[in-house]
Amino acid sequence: MSAYPIPDNETERQAALDDQYILDTEPDEDFNRITRLASQMLGVPIALISLVDRQRQWFLSRVGLEPRETPRELAFCAHTICSDDVMVVSDAAADDRFKDNPLVTGDPHIRFYAGVPLQTRAGFNLGTLCVISREPRQLAGTERQLLQDLAGMVTQYLESRRNSYLCPLTGLQNRRPFHEAGQREVQRARQSGDALTLLLFGLDGFAAFVARFGAPQGDRLLQEMAARLQIQVGESALLGRVTADEFAMLRPGLDGREAMALAEQIRAALALDGWLVDGACHPVAISCGVASLCGDDSGFKDLFRRAEAALTQARLSGMTPA
Repeated sequence: MSAYPIPDNETERQAALDDQYILDTEPDEDFNRITRLASQMLGVPIALISLVDRQRQWFLSRVGLEPRETPRELAFCAHTICSDDVMVVSDAAADDRFKDNPLVTGDPHIRFYAGVPLQTRAGFNLGTLCVISREPRQLAGTERQLLQDLAGMVTQYLESRRNSYLCPLTGLQNRRPFHEAGQREVQRARQSGDALTLLLFGLDGFAAFVARFGAPQGDRLLQEMAARLQIQVGESALLGRVTADEFAMLRPGLDGREAMALAEQIRAALALDGWLVDGACHPVAISCGVASLCGDDSGFKDLFRRAEAALTQARLSGMTPA
């Protein structure tokens, strides 16, 4: 079995995949309908929506296959994403690239494979829609077009989902995807025993600011705050805009005491000496609430609730841990 190829744009491609915020999410019926259709209409037992991650292929949707992921070095789809064309393997047992692959010699005993790259508008192949059979066969012309059409539906759903999950103003995650990602981080922290801390930053008096100066000035302020927050934390944290005037930062590996110092550092860096409106500077106050994962938290909702309580208290009397 030959080593899998790496796309020339792998760094950018992986960043585009990460930007979908979809890896390790729960099953989605919109995607499941497509894999069921692919399986039924092409008459194959296995159909997959495979996203090719750093060291694995993870199945966003699957029919006829139990595992949710396999190593990237075994993935037929790792080859498919290196081209923009449909990849067809009529008989994997006779193909030098795959004849020694454990997925061919063992379960699920792949013989036929056909995959279409899932390409973003920017030209990055995130993964594939593929169909698999345990018997050698060919892919007819009409089947090729059908598979391409279904793959187009997958990319449309991915784009629609991503747009709904991101704040159109700041580009940060909205409340729902932030909570979903937060729950996954809680589960990882429970398994690893690592610390996990949530910081909430609030723009004090934001509603009054918008009432006084108008929505366009409020939008500019939110965009500036998001940009400054991203500069402060880089890629080391999960960021989101979770309410009209609140931004959230989730930091794995950070305990409460360290978080308090970091929160004050970021709060001070985010603080604006004045927001220029019609030639005059107007102060904008920022408060922060901090909460670290503890044994009493049943999940991310509890952690978030304590951070919100800390932010409320901070807005009254200064930054307070929870």
